Amino acid sequence: MDSREGKKEVVRFAKKQWRQNRPKSVEARRVKDKNVMKFGFPPLVLTAKAPVKFVVCAEYTDTITIFHFSNAGLTLGSKIFENSFEIKTEIIKKSNLIDKFPRKRPFRA
Repeated sequence: MDSREGKKEVVRFAKKQWRQNRPKSVEARRVKDKNVMKFGFPPLVLTAKAPVKFVVCAEYTDTITIFHFSNAGLTLGSKIFENSFEIKTEIIKKSNLIDKFPRKRPFRA
């Protein structure tokens, strides 16, 4: 499976999380290449299965759940953190946004 199919799988998973669990927001992100081996808070290394290439961040009122995915879109695990500004800023710095739910649509009159 190539990176494009893996990306589609990750977005499908994010959409499914949004529909089923209804968190405040769900973001599908691609980890920047220089941070692939040390992504996480504290740094998380998952080289036993495959390096983390994509993450899905589900933000609830008091926690953030981060799901880790390989380049092929296979789930490598998840981790739950307290909802804090430091975690959010680190995730934003070390990754690029692919898709976000709920989507903000322009208002049409």
